[in-house]
Amino acid sequence: MDSPYTQSLLLYAYQASARALVETLQACGHPAIRPKHGAVFANIDRQGTRSSVLAERAGIGKAAMGELVDELERLGYVRREPDPTDRRAKLVLPLDAAVRVTKIVHEFNKRMETAYRELLGEEAYRTLRAALQAIAPSDGMQPRLPPNA
Repeated sequence: MDSPYTQSLLLYAYQASARALVETLQACGHPAIRPKHGAVFANIDRQGTRSSVLAERAGIGKAAMGELVDELERLGYVRREPDPTDRRAKLVLPLDAAVRVTKIVHEFNKRMETAYRELLGEEAYRTLRAALQAIAPSDGMQPRLPPNA
């Protein structure tokens, strides 16, 4: 095979997008946010979410999610509070800074979709999306869209 494997091309495309997103977040005043934090931002509910639920939604271990939440809490993006439905549990609540980051990410993604359409043309863009949807996991491991996206 003379060219990279398909999964390598997917990785390269993701890495380019992730770099551009980090640059955008830095320009908007969020220099500490990294792609790994998306596991929290893409899965947290506005009213708060248990860390175990965040881990399940993101498809990562509870310990790894706990480290991400600890880091985002230190950075001022989330806070932990007792869950009003179970005082033994804690909810991870997004703070205003997390809401701002989520909005920036969604605007960035909308711009990327437009750029893909312009680069590929409408027919190739739709073909690409259909192909990616065919090979993407269908087991609920895909990030959820925000309610108003």
